[in-house]
Amino acid sequence: MTMRIVVLLDCVGDARPRFEASLARAGFEPEEVTVDIIPDGPTRPKVDLHRLVSGASAVVTPLTLPVDRAFLDAAGPQLRVVANYAVGFDNIDRTACAEREVVVCNGPPPMTEPTADLAWALVLAAIRRLREGLDLARSGTWKGHEPRMLLGHRLVGRNLLVVGAGRIGSAVARRSIGWEMKVSYTARGPKPGIEAPPISAVRTTLEHGLPEADVIVVTTSLTDETRHLIDARAFELMKPTAVLVNVSRGPVVDETALTAALTEGRIFAAGLDVYEHEPRISRELRDLPNAMLLPHVASATVEDRTDLTDICVENVVAMLSGGVPPHSVDPPREG
Repeated sequence: MTMRIVVLLDCVGDARPRFEASLARAGFEPEEVTVDIIPDGPTRPKVDLHRLVSGASAVVTPLTLPVDRAFLDAAGPQLRVVANYAVGFDNIDRTACAEREVVVCNGPPPMTEPTADLAWALVLAAIRRLREGLDLARSGTWKGHEPRMLLGHRLVGRNLLVVGAGRIGSAVARRSIGWEMKVSYTARGPKPGIEAPPISAVRTTLEHGLPEADVIVVTTSLTDETRHLIDARAFELMKPTAVLVNVSRGPVVDETALTAALTEGRIFAAGLDVYEHEPRISRELRDLPNAMLLPHVASATVEDRTDLTDICVENVVAMLSGGVPPHSVDPPREG
């Protein structure tokens, strides 16, 4: 029986020839596997989407598309793998997948470096008030240099707290060397790679780390435990000069509490690439001059998104050929 691979988005780099080449290397004949690419998958009506995935052995999904029980039932019992075109996978019902022995895959490697880069872009933009500066420069009302105009805060030698020092968090910490910062981090276990010199990071807790931090960068994954991890209580612990940056998942930060903290001056500024109710951003947050906002573009480089396409291909072809995908969220069952 012919197997179907359904790609529900327009991947960067042409996915079809990549799949065809990988399938050929794995020993598949062209007639054994079909590749259906649906560039507008996420915007299709649910009934249409369910029809499109019916009979699929593998599905490549965007982060914006919920993969729930109804989706999995529509695909059918032959579905073996869902490959998310992202590092995150909170759009996928992993319990429902496990019940059906469907393996969930993601693509962490290409996300690490560009996301850490963008985190630092947001740190610099927020602490030096770039949004306000850009608005003033374009307004036609700038009257020239003034000693007190748009004063930000010094970054060199200050305290950085990385919340969730996994791959991306560790890359964020590594980039702090140029600013000679004192680094602390939260994580479920020690991270020897960043505890060693020259970073010399110290593991801490939010309760102890937030009051000392000048810059807080959130890179933790979204789970039941981390939802609203940065809440009103967390903002109360922060310095009024602190800058918060979130490049993880929107719901990790309580956006209502953040908006209040920025409005009332309880923290200095924030830089966000992700949002609690994405793609909706509240007007209150959008209007704040001390909120530097980007539209979820942390990994948006041609090179890294193309690498992500290749990883999705590797994950899918490995599963269909009876191997182990290189980046499964939950390892496939043996036997």
